[in-house]
Amino acid sequence: MGWENRHLYEFSINNLRFADSRLVDEEYGDMTDVKTVLLEDVFPKIGTSAIYLYDFGDGWKHKLELIEISNAPQNELLPSFVSGQNACPPEDCGGVNRYREIIEILADSTHEEYEIIVDWLGPKFNPVAFNKLTIERGLGILGAKIKAYEKGFK
Repeated sequence: MGWENRHLYEFSINNLRFADSRLVDEEYGDMTDVKTVLLEDVFPKIGTSAIYLYDFGDGWKHKLELIEISNAPQNELLPSFVSGQNACPPEDCGGVNRYREIIEILADSTHEEYEIIVDWLGPKFNPVAFNKLTIERGLGILGAKIKAYEKGFK
């Protein structure tokens, strides 16, 4: 996504909740720290889906679904992405509805909030820009971390 992981998050899968370790205490109910489970254990078969909630205040909700399991992962660059579009909404922008407003404001330089939004996001922010190179670079770093982690278990 491009977010900085500054906010609390959780995954809900088949009535189970996996969360940011900061949430795993009695106050938030029954949750498992995401760092203690393997992806293959929570997404065991094609069609398994989850809800990913990021930034409880803004309420970014995503549906994730396992659509394929590779039989030859050693021949693939992992992790990978299939496609994408548009820029990542900025952190703390107020959720889906406020982000829609921000996009409208950026399209109207006469809007009373235009300068405030441009000062906050910077003059180069483009809500329809998609930076494939940035994503590939980030996934490459993540892939290297995963390989190093897996190597420690062999």
